[in-house]
Amino acid sequence: MVFRNTWLARMRNLGMSCAMVSLILLGACAIVGSFGLIKRQISAVMVTGVMFFLAALFGLFTLAFMYFKRVKPEGVYTSTVMDKGLPMKYLRTREFTMGWSASLGWGGIVLCIISSIFWLLLARVLRYQAVTLT
Repeated sequence: MVFRNTWLARMRNLGMSCAMVSLILLGACAIVGSFGLIKRQISAVMVTGVMFFLAALFGLFTLAFMYFKRVKPEGVYTSTVMDKGLPMKYLRTREFTMGWSASLGWGGIVLCIISSIFWLLLARVLRYQAVTLT
């Protein structure tokens, strides 16, 4: 039997883990992408495009964990001090909505996907440019 507190803690930990992986990937994109542009390394530019796509994927996982952590038909129990002693009928009437953070997350995911497409197109342009120069 899984208690609600452990299930919520697990969802919170999974969401934070995916968010941290996404931030690490974005930091690596800055380093590898700048190296690829300075040294004109096609493989580094292509890897940067793939890393942007992976950052978008892990950002999507983060938003999924944020959403499914709150959506339960039997009511919302957030395992905080304010929930102690509340009757279940009050917990069932609560409704959580996604606010500005979810909109910001979706914007970041779309921006990462667009960046991924542009970096992969840049790798293709650099590859054809290298072929025509030789």
